[in-house]
Amino acid sequence: MGRELARVIPNAKYLPRGVKTVDKLALMAESLGHAWVMVISSSAGHPKELRFLDIGKSLRWFDKRVELGEVKIQRDLGQRVRFEGIKLYAKGKPAQELAEFLGEISGLPISEKLPEAGVVLSIITNSGLIHFQKRPTSEITGPVIQVIRFG
Repeated sequence: MGRELARVIPNAKYLPRGVKTVDKLALMAESLGHAWVMVISSSAGHPKELRFLDIGKSLRWFDKRVELGEVKIQRDLGQRVRFEGIKLYAKGKPAQELAEFLGEISGLPISEKLPEAGVVLSIITNSGLIHFQKRPTSEITGPVIQVIRFG
C-alpha cells in the first residue's frame, strides 16, 4: 500500500520499513526533505492502521490515526499512474476532519465542492471510503481505502 500511495500523492516517497527503527525512518525522510512520515501498520499482511510522525524539530507522533478496513491497491485494479497535482474533497463531518488533517500535514488543497476536472482524493463519510478519481469521468485511478475510524 505504501508504494501505491507514493505513486499518487505528490512529492511522496516510499521507504520500506523492514527492520528499520522509527528513528532511522525519520532520518531518511528528513534527508529527503520531508517533514512527516506516514507509518503503515499491518496484520497478517494486510494494512490495518496509518499513523503519522512529525519529524520537524523533534520526533513526535501526531495524535491522529486512521484505522483501516478493506484496501484495494492499484496493482489489484490493474492500474499504475503517478499524479502531479491532486485536491482533497470531503463529504460529511468526519470526512471533513480527516481531509483537514491530511491537508494540513501534506499541503494538499481542500476543495469545498467536488472539482469538475483534475485528480481528486475523495473522502466520503457515508461509505467510509477514500479513493482517488479523475474528474470529470469519476474513473477510480488509485487505491481505494476503507476507513473504519479516524481520530
